[in-house]
Amino acid sequence: MKLKSLYGYLAVLLLFVYISSLNPEGWTALSAPSSPTKLRVYVGPSKVLADRGVYESILVQVQDATNRPARAPDDTVVSLSSSKTDIGSVDPTIIIPEGKTCASAQFYSTFTPGSTTITAVASGYDSGQATMTTVGPIPSKLAVYCVPPVLPSDNGTYTSIVVQLQDTYGNPARAPIGDINVTLSSSNTEFGTVDNSTLIESGSTYASATFYTTDLDGTTTITAIASGYTSGDAAMRTSSVATGSRLMVFIGPPRITASGVTHESICVELQDASGNVARAPTDITVALSSSDIAVGNVDSTLTIENGNTYGVANFHSTFKSGTTTITAATSGYDSGQATMTTVGPIPSKLAVYPLPQAVPADMQEYSLAVQLQDASGAPARDPVGPVMVTLSSSNTAIGNVGSSTTIEFGLTYSKTAFYSSYTAGSVTITAMAAGYDSGETIISTHLIDPPLTVLATAHPNYTISEENTTIRVYVTDETLTPPAEVSGAVVELTSDNGGDFSYVTDERNGNYSAVFTAPSVETRTVLTITATASKAGYAGGESSVEVIVNPIGVGGDIIIRVQDLNGNPVSGATVASIDEPSGQPPLSGVTNTTGHVEFSNVRAGSYVIQVNKTGHDTRTQPITVTDGQSTTTIINLPPPAAGFMDSLLIWILLAVVLAIIAIVTVVMLKKRSGGGADLVSKKEWEEYYRGKG
Repeated sequence: MKLKSLYGYLAVLLLFVYISSLNPEGWTALSAPSSPTKLRVYVGPSKVLADRGVYESILVQVQDATNRPARAPDDTVVSLSSSKTDIGSVDPTIIIPEGKTCASAQFYSTFTPGSTTITAVASGYDSGQATMTTVGPIPSKLAVYCVPPVLPSDNGTYTSIVVQLQDTYGNPARAPIGDINVTLSSSNTEFGTVDNSTLIESGSTYASATFYTTDLDGTTTITAIASGYTSGDAAMRTSSVATGSRLMVFIGPPRITASGVTHESICVELQDASGNVARAPTDITVALSSSDIAVGNVDSTLTIENGNTYGVANFHSTFKSGTTTITAATSGYDSGQATMTTVGPIPSKLAVYPLPQAVPADMQEYSLAVQLQDASGAPARDPVGPVMVTLSSSNTAIGNVGSSTTIEFGLTYSKTAFYSSYTAGSVTITAMAAGYDSGETIISTHLIDPPLTVLATAHPNYTISEENTTIRVYVTDETLTPPAEVSGAVVELTSDNGGDFSYVTDERNGNYSAVFTAPSVETRTVLTITATASKAGYAGGESSVEVIVNPIGVGGDIIIRVQDLNGNPVSGATVASIDEPSGQPPLSGVTNTTGHVEFSNVRAGSYVIQVNKTGHDTRTQPITVTDGQSTTTIINLPPPAAGFMDSLLIWILLAVVLAIIAIVTVVMLKKRSGGGADLVSKKEWEEYYRGKG
């Protein structure tokens, strides 16, 4: 290889290294619209109650190979499935419309807690998956309550057996879909029997059964058995009727869910001091109370009817977990008490779920969920009322949210909106509410379409109260070479401080216009007009322009430049008004070194301006001033015109010059015709001048 060639290759290599150093990220080109290759499943919130509820919490998004959102090239049918339908199911199909990036689906929980995998499949795309978890106590055993636990041995029939499903901690748990058939038995039928079975319906935590007494006093054990659950039992005693002296309160079941539901679970029985039942000698009205009505309340009274041994009342639970004491009192009897406990997750914090987490920077609306949770992250209800949540964005230039959302009483979450802009980046969304730890999430926005370049201008950029100015918008695609003007875009105009816009006219060639009518103002006001342009296949863009609005009668400014005929500034010229609007004092000023003089805040109307300077002609010029506007004009000041004596002298000099020219001409002609005379004689000159005289 020749040395010159080696030097040439080295030079090219050094040039490449230098150019690359100017762009540390390497050679890049404007990204083309991303090509969709796969599906992504988002779940939000990712935990819901196992309450057979319907949750719009599934979203399927089309993405490219780099995990950016992509637009569906046509209507895309997505098939959805749940791996465990006993825990929850999902809409079988959804459609992502052409040009869109995502679509949502509903999740249907059951009464069985657990986790299930949601899978999304569509032709031509890699499938996507996500996990949904439903939360609630998992039933594992049965508990039996005899309410009341003592009945008269009178061959009577009493609905006094309660069978409850519980988890391992003794908390109430819901029966799964399909119900639970419970088999019941009495250990000593000599004293009483029970229904052979009872059914705990799907979604319920307990069921009742009937106990049949005999005419014998004694105790029998009631046992409850169901397949897959630990059995439970309780003792029921029958006794002869005694004379009552006290009230006894029995609750069955004594632990219920804090779900805002009413339960017929309070029993007040008449007994003697030994615990034997007694009949009411007449209708007895019993007053009831709850020690903590935030946890739950009770009917204010119940009646033990004449001849009966007990009466029942309702307990009204709330969404607050806790314990309350139920007290029964009536005249002539000792009062009685019992404890009711309500259980459920206790909300302590907020969690934020974006649907989806990556969105296009396309000025569109996307979903956001804010959920109440307990310390473990399980969904929880506020026990008191609706929760007002304040939302904020760390960078509104990238994306924004509404200022607040409300989680309604009895619900665990609320849906709200995230609004992307035309600027790509990441933004943190924060949710706050009094009494709860705040929650936050990060949303990323991506430019997946070529952006529109927008230029907004105002003509003029000032006006007066309730008057008009024209807003012009120029829209181009700067990604092309040369840039292309974009027609057919949707242009929207907004003002940050009032005013109205006419219909936006598409003038073609990328130009759009509208008339802006200023709001009524009493002081000088600066408005920001924002123009937003969008069009299918583009990311859109925006531009802003300021418009100054002055109140009516604010006056205007006059700016005058005085110059000579060559355009040079004339300084020291006196500029004054010789006619002005009524009420306006005469104007007077002197031009500065640049030839300018300015009169500010003068009355609107017509003026006649006169300009003087020694050595120059005087000039006058009419000027009209408009409220809120500046009027600029140029006045040319020529040198003065010549006088009469100056003109006469010029004519005399001109005559002399012409005479000399004539004499010289005559002499030259004679010299040629006379054949050699070199000079003109004195006599000839005298005769010539006498002839002139």
